[in-house]
Formats: sequence, C-alpha cells, structure tokens
Amino acid sequence: MEILSKNMSYNCIADFAKRFVSEFVSFPCPGCLKNMPESGSGFCGDCFSRLPLVKAPACPGCGAENDGIFEVCGKCLKEEKRNWEKALALMRMEDYGRELLHRFKYKSDAALARPFGILAAELLKKSGLRPDFIIPVPLHWTRYWMRGYNQAEFISQIVSEETSFPLKKVLKRVKRTPKQANMSGKERRKNLKGAFSAIDDDICRNRVILLVDDVLTTGSTLSSASSALLDAGAKEINILILARG
Repeated sequence: MEILSKNMSYNCIADFAKRFVSEFVSFPCPGCLKNMPESGSGFCGDCFSRLPLVKAPACPGCGAENDGIFEVCGKCLKEEKRNWEKALALMRMEDYGRELLHRFKYKSDAALARPFGILAAELLKKSGLRPDFIIPVPLHWTRYWMRGYNQAEFISQIVSEETSFPLKKVLKRVKRTPKQANMSGKERRKNLKGAFSAIDDDICRNRVILLVDDVLTTGSTLSSASSALLDAGAKEINILILARG
C-alpha cells in the first residue's frame, strides 16, 4: 500500500507539472520561432497553413494523394506490391514541409518532434487503425551516435502518448548501410537487404504493428523493416510517415 501511495503521489506531481507548464509557460512556435503556437497542431496558424498536408483520397500503398482511377497512385503501380496493408502520410515532401523535416532530421531541431507527432497522432486516429503497438524504424548505432537521436523514435513516442497505443522497440538495425539519396530503387532494395531483425519474435507474433518513419521515398527502408517483422510472425503491418517523398 505504501508503494502504491508513493506511485500515486509521483503521478499527481507529474500531472500537476504538465498542467502548470501548459498553462503558465509559453514557448514560441517551433516552425517560425516567432509566433505563439495555437492549440491543437502545436504550430502557429501561419506555419500550419504552410504545411503541404496530404489531402484525401490517399493512396494506401504510400499515403500520398491519389488522384487517379486506381486504388493506388501512379508511383505505387510501378512498384512491387507493398508488404504492408496501409500507409498513412502526413504531408508531401515539398516546400515548407521539406524545410522543417530537414531541420528536424539533420539540424538537431528536436523541438519539431512534438507538433509533428501531434499531427501524426491525429492522422492515425482518423484512419481507424488500431495497432497492438507502435515500432519506430531504428537507426544503426553508429548513425545514432553521430546524430544523437532517432527522429522516428521521437515521433513514435509522441504518437504513443497521444493515442495510448504502446511503443515497443523490438526492431534492430543490424547492418550499417550507405546513404541512399542518389540510389535507384533497385540499388536501395539491394542496399537494405537484411538490414533489420526483430529482437523478440514472441512479442511480434500475431500482432498488428504500426511502423513509424520520417520519410518514404521508394519504400525500400520500410519494406526491409516490415519484412523483418513479418518474418518474426507479425500478423499485419501498417506504416505511418511524416512525408511522402
């Protein structure tokens, strides 16, 4: 009983601290660093209006806007069948969205994680998907050491907090791969073959998993990560990304 009482006290203090910060401590919008963020998105109105958000209907293969007559977009028609069921993309990789993502990923601007995570969580809620748990796409330890954080893990943490779907880090990057910016889709697939493995097959078995990453370009990274989870016995994989490249 004493331990329970202490835990309840700690939780009450933590809740009070969060409410105090939200009510009395103000931080500038992480996008423009000038205006105050507005409730809901975490961005100020100007920055939110500049985000190239994906509009419905969206392609289930990659999450991009689908203005064609087929179920999937033109890009996905040219790709091999995806090994996930549905993809959710928050925005297009262009204009202001590209600028903010580059700051988040390459300029150590971790303050962007919360507004991006809040918007991604709202997208997940609207989708109707109910994963058993969320898994961020991991970095190889050398890249993590150089960057200092994993942007996909930051987003996953916020999404987990906002939706109550648990976060589990059961995927490991076992192969360090060269950067893929100038590689073709075929080269990327070859580069990422065997790059991931599941740490615990029992956790994955018969589970519906949401795999989270920042950007989908050809889909090679997410495909390799999804394959590792399916090999570990996962029932279904869906993906959530910040931007469709």
